Amino acid sequence: MYSFSRNVIVIILLLANYIVVGQYLDLESGMNISNMQGDELLSEWSPDGSQLLFQSNIDGKNTIYIYNQTIDTTIFFSSSELNFRNAVWHPDGDKVVFDSDYSGRDFLYVINIGTHEITKLFNRNIACKNATYSSSDRQVYFTGFDELNAKWEIYSYDFVYDNLNKLTNTKFGVGNPDINAKGKLIAISKTDPFTNKNSFELINWYGDRYAMFNELDGEMSSWDPMGLKLYFITNNIDGSSDLYSIWKDGSHIEKIASHESGLSGPSVSPDGTKIALSVKTINGWDVFVLPFDDY
Repeated sequence: MYSFSRNVIVIILLLANYIVVGQYLDLESGMNISNMQGDELLSEWSPDGSQLLFQSNIDGKNTIYIYNQTIDTTIFFSSSELNFRNAVWHPDGDKVVFDSDYSGRDFLYVINIGTHEITKLFNRNIACKNATYSSSDRQVYFTGFDELNAKWEIYSYDFVYDNLNKLTNTKFGVGNPDINAKGKLIAISKTDPFTNKNSFELINWYGDRYAMFNELDGEMSSWDPMGLKLYFITNNIDGSSDLYSIWKDGSHIEKIASHESGLSGPSVSPDGTKIALSVKTINGWDVFVLPFDDY
């Protein structure tokens, strides 16, 4: 697992020579769906694209909201007594998976939308967070803590066979996995502790490296619905942020948005017509929804 093979794509690019400006998104025309107290981040579309899940942070306490675009309504969906973090939709659309430290350490939980019943996602003695699913609910991928090496690595859990697998074994640890809808490739984030530089790479579902984007100072990578390209954020020295897209083979790098105060957490709708992302405003972080004009 997590080994080099002959077909690994090594992406070493000089951005200034390869970036093109594609369809540029006008952030001012976006719809702010979370103009509320706190910082709203980490939005994610429901499997059918009708709802948008996001996390709100007020004084270090995280809660979950769901925006229903059909009726243009936002509802509070969590317990004020628990710290809900990194919430994602379960593939069946009627549950939300999140991590919380309320039991004393990070662990993954699932909450039923209809009943609000909360249970552990699986029974394993491992600290874990940042769940991600493909279109199938058979396996979940997540960041788990390797206690032997004291690092966060990427793991998978198979619900059919009750099988836990460690997929990576990195030098400094990795996190924030995002698997594409086809379940074949996983984008993972890494940070160099000496330079504090953020980057990401791709592995396949059994842990082998597929591509490394070492020269891209990017974070918060997220797949398009077809699993062909990624969206990611670069944070600049002056505090501004840029939104880029790149194909999984490292080609077609496009700069599609900028903001002087900051961008975070891009998430493309299942039909590919819209993108949600957090924008730093004078009132804190808010979630905006913007259409792609070429749809």
